[in-house]
Amino acid sequence: MSEKKILSVDIAQEDPYGEVLPRSPVISSYHNKWEGLRFDVHQQPSHETPEHFIQQHLISISLNPQLVKAERFFNGHFQEENIINGDVAIIPANINHISRWQSDTEFITVSIEPAFLKRVAIDTGDWQEFEIKPRFAAPDPLIHHIGLVLKSELESNGDGNRVYIESLTNTLCVHLLKNYCVASNTNLYYSKDRGLSHWKLKQAIAYINDNLDQDLTLAEIAAVVDMSMYHFSRLFKQSTGFAPHQYVMNCRIERAKKLLIQTNQSIEKICEQIGFQSQSHFTNVFRKIMGITPRAYREQVKI
Repeated sequence: MSEKKILSVDIAQEDPYGEVLPRSPVISSYHNKWEGLRFDVHQQPSHETPEHFIQQHLISISLNPQLVKAERFFNGHFQEENIINGDVAIIPANINHISRWQSDTEFITVSIEPAFLKRVAIDTGDWQEFEIKPRFAAPDPLIHHIGLVLKSELESNGDGNRVYIESLTNTLCVHLLKNYCVASNTNLYYSKDRGLSHWKLKQAIAYINDNLDQDLTLAEIAAVVDMSMYHFSRLFKQSTGFAPHQYVMNCRIERAKKLLIQTNQSIEKICEQIGFQSQSHFTNVFRKIMGITPRAYREQVKI
């Protein structure tokens, strides 16, 4: 009798779940091309997966409103699971895995490319080699929160802030490294620097202001000052008091305020000039920061 084949799943493909899950994801970031990470929302009937391994590190986040009874195998290690909303399971890349659940279930999967996580590990500290530990389903409030925020960004029909998404991705990776990894050499360390140098801060801010009409990314801004995304984000916040995505958004709103006062351009045109993908997203962010809509602001301050 031939040995049963263990399936290999590459989540970098457009629809990689066909041999493992009954249904395709209801929402996916595949076409958004988020760097290093893919995000999917699933609604699946009761099911048992065939034995498989995934080429990426996978995080599963439960969205079930009610308890779901399940079972999971990691390389032969078995555990029964009573999964509720917010429970998180971590399946490292290339580890044999079987999962079965007894009722309809809704969950998020976040897959991270091993090369991307390794780059974050090196940027963050001094981990040349590390191993992610498998984790049966259990609460992790931070991963649950990041999952819900990424879901909200994806559901905004592409209007999500790429700098914000990249910041969340880096936060997720660092959390994995700190809490679910074993390093083969030294532990993570953190620089005691107190922010960016005056020159690097000036370069970064100038680049942001010169490119507000573009879909700015954290990687692009960090590259301007020749730094990793993680170190740049941390030192930029120490220098300005704002995370990069917050600073970019504030700059966009300040530019919008000037255009609303000094020009007669339509709000739609202003929206395009400051890098928002839709007028509704611009209006929502403006109202959140200023307390009123762009139209009301223009009527209030323009003589």
